[in-house]
Amino acid sequence: MPTRAFHGQRTNALLSWLAVAVVLAIGGWALLEGLVHATLFAATVVAIALVPVAVLGSKRAALPWEVTVAAVVPLLAATVAPDLWTRQIILYAGAAALALALTLEIHGLTEVQFERWLAVAFVTMLAAAIAATWATLTWAQDLVAGTSVIASNTEVMWLLIAATGAGLFAGVCFDLYYRGFPGEELVSAPVDGIDEERFAIRSDIDGYPSLEERLPVSATVQWWFVQTLRVGLAAMVVYGLVTFDTGTVTNVATMLAITFVPTLLRRRYGLPFDAGLVLWITLVVFLHAAGSFYIYERSFWWHNVTHPLSATLVGAVGYVVIRSLDEHREEIHLPPVLVPSFVVLFVLSFGVFWEIGEFAQDIVADYAGVQMPLAQHGLDDTMTDIVFNTIGAIIVAAWGLPYLTDLTDAVTDRLEGWRGLVDER
Repeated sequence: MPTRAFHGQRTNALLSWLAVAVVLAIGGWALLEGLVHATLFAATVVAIALVPVAVLGSKRAALPWEVTVAAVVPLLAATVAPDLWTRQIILYAGAAALALALTLEIHGLTEVQFERWLAVAFVTMLAAAIAATWATLTWAQDLVAGTSVIASNTEVMWLLIAATGAGLFAGVCFDLYYRGFPGEELVSAPVDGIDEERFAIRSDIDGYPSLEERLPVSATVQWWFVQTLRVGLAAMVVYGLVTFDTGTVTNVATMLAITFVPTLLRRRYGLPFDAGLVLWITLVVFLHAAGSFYIYERSFWWHNVTHPLSATLVGAVGYVVIRSLDEHREEIHLPPVLVPSFVVLFVLSFGVFWEIGEFAQDIVADYAGVQMPLAQHGLDDTMTDIVFNTIGAIIVAAWGLPYLTDLTDAVTDRLEGWRGLVDER
């Protein structure tokens, strides 16, 4: 069975390592030829193949041979591709096979448990994240070496679309791959007593002071800062109305409305949005509004400030989602030690999906001759967005989760008994 392959079947290990040897040979050739994407692909395959060895301490610990072979096929196909663009598309679509292999390892070697729909989503997100990482490294290499392996924003967007679409297909394949196996075969590492103990205590982040308490000014001053920022947003809306700037009115009015969401949730559901959290949310949307209102078109660095801040909000949402699923779905278990990594993956993949959405709006705008609320501004803009989104994700995953504990505890408590979220068996 697939999970038992991790535990040392000799024939499986031999076939799997033969496939890895092929990867090493092609990867070495690609490195000598300066083929960036083929080199990155080969390095990723080898890194993933070595995970079972590192975890289980045995050379016989290997991926199921058919999974390793599936990961090698795109690399072999790329070596006979007629041109650079075809080779790139093949390799980026092949990121889906690597995402499937890595998901299989997570299932087999950790306490992580996914329901099948979440496994499909996870493979898709991993494929998008792997592709974004490759694209970022290639873009950085182009900047340093003066090359143009990625020639344009359009090119990189189609590469990300290929990886994400293939990732969704690979996720469905992952589901079909396991459909015939009993549920316990999804996890080979023991899941010892998933109890109802509070997530914050298990994560050793219980008892942290709130963000309101950690800021160097009082809650009253924080509240006045929030009101000042809201007045600033309202002034931008008024200016847009006076000048008949519908884009400004739409964008800024939406952001102004977002600043009141925490207040509404606190009053309606009793969620503990302290003054520090409300100030954080309001400041982030205000800086974005100021950028779209005036600064983005006049400054190359402003979005480098706003994107990591926005990523912290997306990371916070991802944390709430992860916590809610872990608390309420019996077939889903995410060990606390891995939650920060899942938060980073959530933000990174969300950033890719967002860029794809902006790219789609650009296509519609060009075709229909209309102005869309979101737009891309070239290759450097797209790649720096991904880079700074990742920085924001790392910040919230490394330092921000304790400040969200009370809020996420309250959200998971409020979701208790919701149809569709809680297991009804």
